[in-house]
Amino acid sequence: MTLFDHFFDLTDPGAALTDTALTDTTLVNTVVVEDQQLATLDRRLDRETPVTVINSTGAGGIPALARRTVNSCRVAAVQSSLRDPGDLVGNIARIAAAARELDPGVTLLVGIPDGYGWQQAVEAAEAEELVAVAGRISDEGLATRLSAFVEADLGFVVDGVDTIADLVGLAAAVDLLIDGPEIEAATKLLGGADHDQQLQAIKDWPVDRAGRVRRRLRSVRTRDLAGITAGLTRSGLLT
Repeated sequence: MTLFDHFFDLTDPGAALTDTALTDTTLVNTVVVEDQQLATLDRRLDRETPVTVINSTGAGGIPALARRTVNSCRVAAVQSSLRDPGDLVGNIARIAAAARELDPGVTLLVGIPDGYGWQQAVEAAEAEELVAVAGRISDEGLATRLSAFVEADLGFVVDGVDTIADLVGLAAAVDLLIDGPEIEAATKLLGGADHDQQLQAIKDWPVDRAGRVRRRLRSVRTRDLAGITAGLTRSGLLT
């Protein structure tokens, strides 16, 4: 697996229908869609397409999702949020139990909010073999989250990666954090520090180094796959 194989989740289902990059199955991981829009997207697609479904109704909505019938959409992942801030670990357990009704090949994603016990929730998510979702609230906040995920050996997805600078900084930061909890340095990388140097370094990564990053960073979510693809091509990261 190269760094960008099945790496991009498209967060605009409407654009995904006309995005020529959607036909390049080596780049696209899934199309992200709210559960309430799943049927609409399914009717509009003309080819089998892997999707990440955002579950809007808590753990109880997962069994219902497992029973839904779709034609073109292939549910590859389901994301649920932790709705009880006073019992994040208990939330993890309930979501994991509900997800046992899903096909074994479906990845279960979880958004872990800030608040008391979030570090324990990270550990619980890893124990249940879930995958975390992190947004780009701030560079320091994201670096702190990524460090905790890496330390717990919890795979993760990062949302809001819409430019080549976002992508290079994120990949470099994850690579750094694998070697140690250098949160301050990772924050700077996420903010675009040493962009050209990091870009060249990533181009020179051997397969095993790219692989260790991908084992943690499962995919990124973007609104602009065409722009990122063009940037990757111009920079020599994609040939």
